[in-house]
Amino acid sequence: MGQSLAIKIINYLFYSLFAVSIILGIIFFAGNGSSEPLLVWTYALSIFAIGSTIVFGLSNIFKSKRSIVTSLIVFAVVGVFVLVYYALASDVIPLNAAGNPIEDVTAAASRWSGVALFMLYTLMGIAFISLIFTEIRGAFK
Repeated sequence: MGQSLAIKIINYLFYSLFAVSIILGIIFFAGNGSSEPLLVWTYALSIFAIGSTIVFGLSNIFKSKRSIVTSLIVFAVVGVFVLVYYALASDVIPLNAAGNPIEDVTAAASRWSGVALFMLYTLMGIAFISLIFTEIRGAFK
């Protein structure tokens, strides 16, 4: 059974991106170049990865009515978490070692940093509990 045209194009694109990465790595480690091309290539690959993740994620969301509803429920739950954590987060500006407020940190930035930390802790906890649950469930199968 042959591969579809889209899969072939994606494979060729993957191999060409990989080849460019290897060539840039060889040039960098040979000492004949600066790190600037590697940084630009890293930005390009990051943008490509983020873009393809968004495109393929959205294409999977709109495949069926059930996946749309599930995605909306997940977005709503995340929104509720963000609102609750925004209410819990402190807007106190942190102090440096000398006891002075850190420059260029606003109360809003401090609050959103707190929200991000709360979300990180929550998602790490969910991931850990899911891992344990999966292992326990797999042990009884």
